[in-house]
Amino acid sequence: MNGLDPAACYRALTTRDTRFDGRFFTAVKTTRIYCRPVCPARAPRFENCT
Repeated sequence: MNGLDPAACYRALTTRDTRFDGRFFTAVKTTRIYCRPVCPARAPRFENCT
């Protein structure tokens, strides 16, 4: 466990919060990709993130 709250991570992903860059990656089940929080791609749905 890394101590990061999933809801906070999703907020960081949707707002592209640079403070979280390098702290976690988000894997998207539907597209089979992973991104950093600052990724310029469209934000996935919360339920598709792992």
